[in-house]
Amino acid sequence: MNEFFFSYSRQDLKIVDQFVEALAKEGINVWLDREDIKVGNSWRVQIVEAIDTCQAFVLMLSPNSAASKNVHKEVILAQDSARPTYVVMLEAVRLPPEIRYPLAGLQFINFPLLGFEKSLHQLIEALKPYQKKIIPEGETAHKQTELVIQGVDLSSFTAEKQAQLIAFISDLANADPSQLKIARMTAGSVHVFMNMPAEAAYQLKTMALNSDPRFKSLNIVSLRIAGDIFYIHIAQGTLSPSPKPDPIKIFFSSMWGRLLTMIFALLILIGLTTFNPFKTTPAAPDPTLAWSATPSMSAPLDTPTASATQIPSQTSTVTAAPTDTSTPTLTPVVYRTLSAVVAGQRIACNYGPGDLYLNDETLRQGLSLQVYGRDINSGWGYVLADGYAAPCWVNLKSITLDGKIENLEPLYPGIVTLPPSDFWPPPQNVYTARSKSNPDKLSIYWDAFILKDGDLEGSGAPRYLLELWLCKGGQLTFTPIFAWDNNLVVDDEAGCIEPSSGVIYISEKHGYPGPVTIPWTPHP
Repeated sequence: MNEFFFSYSRQDLKIVDQFVEALAKEGINVWLDREDIKVGNSWRVQIVEAIDTCQAFVLMLSPNSAASKNVHKEVILAQDSARPTYVVMLEAVRLPPEIRYPLAGLQFINFPLLGFEKSLHQLIEALKPYQKKIIPEGETAHKQTELVIQGVDLSSFTAEKQAQLIAFISDLANADPSQLKIARMTAGSVHVFMNMPAEAAYQLKTMALNSDPRFKSLNIVSLRIAGDIFYIHIAQGTLSPSPKPDPIKIFFSSMWGRLLTMIFALLILIGLTTFNPFKTTPAAPDPTLAWSATPSMSAPLDTPTASATQIPSQTSTVTAAPTDTSTPTLTPVVYRTLSAVVAGQRIACNYGPGDLYLNDETLRQGLSLQVYGRDINSGWGYVLADGYAAPCWVNLKSITLDGKIENLEPLYPGIVTLPPSDFWPPPQNVYTARSKSNPDKLSIYWDAFILKDGDLEGSGAPRYLLELWLCKGGQLTFTPIFAWDNNLVVDDEAGCIEPSSGVIYISEKHGYPGPVTIPWTPHP
């Protein structure tokens, strides 16, 4: 199939048709499903085959398509078939959980920024290399399909049972029995690899996605077409890298499993009405985790969920490298966890060491703290407040510290990371350039990402964060910079032993999508 599959929402059909018509003028054929499929309807063979055999898969991403369950299925199926995937972002939109992983790391064509003509040009340039591919005649005429049969030993899978399986598949897929051949069989349940016409293979795949109950008669629990990444677990119609379905998942997807789940949920609801867990004292957090999965009591519902990071032990020692005996031995630096008290009336405790980082907590005056470390510039401390679940960063000027700042280990950048977010794509099309008249001036550019005020932490909040290592006076200096526009000019001199570098994030109220490594233009 020398066509490109377009996945879209019918509510965006007007702009999608503009792209399709413009691509047709360039000789690029698009497979567009015009049939109105209701949410939750069964897969159709035409869509399964079209995705599996297309040259590339194009997602027209918008709030409409992001909410479409059918689009979610098509994206996952394209991933399973290892189709090259491109995304035209018609509007800035949060990526739903169902398609975050398949779309992770992809470059998006930013339609709101580029407009139609430039977006079309980028899409044409992306698709043309695949258009040139010529599929040899007959290559897709046959497909080998792997059938996983449970409850049967390989030694007992006799010629008679093999013939029974061929007759069953012939009837199920409406294929001529003479065109079905068992190529090989392996143990571990029984894996039967059967050669068959491509049409029959796609018919079986579609029926498996639709959880066709007829497979049960021969205990066929999963199948996979050659070239696909995942097995289809027939009982649930889901994809998995494992050929064996999870019996627990199968049970809970059954009628009895769903009934048991409802009863269990009802019991929990009754229990919550008679027992209030918020009356108890919060448990002490695990000292090995920098970010707890349990939100603090006063945290808002949309507070970012951050990744686990190691917290340093109570004391650690950094000793200078061995020196000549004639050189005086340097005094070891002993890093400690120090105690502190909030000095200000109310202070901010953020997800990063600075006023512009996302806010986690507001701490009251007199609250006791454990201070685990500091940022590299020694301006902020990484603390855990008494009675709170997760650490955060406070300005060291706002607390009374029981000890010296020098005894706090530098944790940022490096050891403690920023809370990630996959609600939005990471920054796109990042590049740099140096000024010809002044090579110390480095310009950093990236695609603008249009977030509404409601998607930011507050009105006027920065939209991007750059963590940069810049060369100044012969030394690399860590410089975090927040930005509101999609470009930035920084001073980056020559003369450092290590090269300059940096990463960029989007800053939104749930966390930081990214990071994306900045391709650094070296100093002349």
